[in-house]
Amino acid sequence: MLKKITAISLALTLTACANTDALDANITSLTSKVDALSSQVADLEAQQQSVSSDVKAAKAAAEQAAADAKAANERIDNVVASYKK
Repeated sequence: MLKKITAISLALTLTACANTDALDANITSLTSKVDALSSQVADLEAQQQSVSSDVKAAKAAAEQAAADAKAANERIDNVVASYKK
């Protein structure tokens, strides 16, 4: 019984030592993937902020155009009203 336990322990020890390099390689691979994803997330956040800024500017321009159109229509209505007989 003791010989079986010793043999199993030795086999597990050798297996654990053999997998350390593979484990390190997997960790390195995963770390590089996480770094790449973090970089992509940062880029997407910057793009989202840029798009948000552009949307705000477009909304302000649209509101200004609507106000200008309303003022122009009021001026035209006043001019037309003054020409009525």
